[in-house]
Amino acid sequence: MFSLLSQPYPSRDPRFSRAFLQALLSGFLISFILIVFQPFGSYNWHHPYKNVILAGYGVVAVAVNLIDFAITQRLYKTYFTERSWTIWKEILRNMAGFVLAGFFCVVYGYFAGLMPFSLMQITYMVAVCFMVGAFPAVILILLNYAYLLHKYGAPIQPAKPQAIVVADEAILRLVAENEKDTLTIPAGSLLYIAASDNYCTVFYHENEELQKTLLRSSLSRLEGQLNATEIVRCHRSYIVNLNQVGKVTGNAQGYKLHFDALNEPVPVSRSYSSVLNQLS
Repeated sequence: MFSLLSQPYPSRDPRFSRAFLQALLSGFLISFILIVFQPFGSYNWHHPYKNVILAGYGVVAVAVNLIDFAITQRLYKTYFTERSWTIWKEILRNMAGFVLAGFFCVVYGYFAGLMPFSLMQITYMVAVCFMVGAFPAVILILLNYAYLLHKYGAPIQPAKPQAIVVADEAILRLVAENEKDTLTIPAGSLLYIAASDNYCTVFYHENEELQKTLLRSSLSRLEGQLNATEIVRCHRSYIVNLNQVGKVTGNAQGYKLHFDALNEPVPVSRSYSSVLNQLS
């Protein structure tokens, strides 16, 4: 069981727009359930603004999701990297979310005049959040893991990497933001470009030796300077030369591209997985 929980699992999308939509969906579902089904004795509770007050718990859910995104995923982004994310971390993060949700439900209930603000009330509301969400959350995480593993676990056999030097191949000229630092290499010698903060590292072959050059530039800027169809974006932080991919593996996080000259694989975002059709 521990080996299963230690398996790689995709981290959450870092874009605020996606987090906001997920928060709205979560809030809507909670409001819908509370108003329509009225669980936990709310059916016997009468108030002229009952539905509005119950819908407020959906607003709390939206706030909790956005707080989780803003605080945990943004302030501690080095911890929430996909490279180290696993099933048990995803489960633990969901459990922490239920604790946070229970606390803010009491805060909301206190200001709405529905409940006292006390340790006993907080404990009760946290327990309610766990009863409602813990089991479904774990099941959904495991089902999603099984689905993603089935989708990305099938191996892809790329064509044999092409020779590094081709006489009439395209030439890449990569120019940094200062318009002074440049790197000019044959397209076939490029392995991949990796972005980190405001810099990009270019990995390539020169005289049959692996080289790397650091350029101050965004990855999107360098992408606009490429003129070879086999060199494509595969991740928000990576551009790769598909002709130099030696092996493709996969897990629940998506596909990984392996290069003969490097030990570290390059991830392929699930939204970019269609680029691998060019390997077949």
